[in-house]
Amino acid sequence: MRHTRLVIAAGVGTLLLTGCAQGAQEGTGAGGSAVREVVTEADIVLPVSAYFLTPEQQALVDTAHSTLASDCMKRFGFDWPVTKAEPVNAVSRRYGVVSEKVAAEHGYHMIPSAQGDEHARGAASGRAKLPPEAYMVYGAKGAKGGAGGDYRGKDIPEGGCIGEAGRKLGLDKVQNPAKGKIGLLSIDFSSYGQAQKMPEFIKVQDAWVSCMKKAGYQHTGFLQPAEKYALLGDSASPQEKTVAKADVKCKKDVKLATVLLRLETQIQNDYIEQNAAGFAEIKKDQDAVIKSANEALAN
Repeated sequence: MRHTRLVIAAGVGTLLLTGCAQGAQEGTGAGGSAVREVVTEADIVLPVSAYFLTPEQQALVDTAHSTLASDCMKRFGFDWPVTKAEPVNAVSRRYGVVSEKVAAEHGYHMIPSAQGDEHARGAASGRAKLPPEAYMVYGAKGAKGGAGGDYRGKDIPEGGCIGEAGRKLGLDKVQNPAKGKIGLLSIDFSSYGQAQKMPEFIKVQDAWVSCMKKAGYQHTGFLQPAEKYALLGDSASPQEKTVAKADVKCKKDVKLATVLLRLETQIQNDYIEQNAAGFAEIKKDQDAVIKSANEALAN
């Protein structure tokens, strides 16, 4: 169970999963931006990705948050178990399926996670044995919130033990919408729509539509096949895999994903440059949270 998220990536429908920074990109794109050709889902890395936690960093923060909350609970006499988070590496479906291997094996269905979290299940089981009062202390609004102000003569922290843990890590600062920093990260969502309105992308999508038509499929938008098949059944049917393979081939032939990535990269780079101070603050606060998480786990 995840206890907190430092930043929440905006999603596009059910198909967009933003990735985290994965290293430098290759090639030259619009506005001098470096963009690699999209061959697999791992190639879809955007500038704003650098301002989201990597899976490893997020797991570190989540584990530290759980540890600090557990320490707080011990002050009230509760043995609240710690959940050790594991990195979750989601496959991007921002541009639908782009990998031939994924299309052939999974169609438009998400790849099943091979990561089991026995520790998390054990922690959940341990919490189930605790009395109801423990949950009040863990997540209560506390004295300042006017609910559950104390337990056995001890003041409950504002927001309960999870609130205290978040403040120790600095999450209350980075998650404050009033500071406008989370709003800056909305470019991860808006660049997606902006890029699709640009003449260069419209031309490429028209070419994809023509390619799919030659293959025997009638679609007017590159995400339509995924929208049709992604939620049908627990796994991809042979027909779905056939459509997905044709879809991927047409995307590669017209370079649809590569063009879309280049346009989004240009939009995001321009936006980040125009809001340099705000993004520098995001990175500064993010680094502070990671430092606090490391210190919490070292104690």
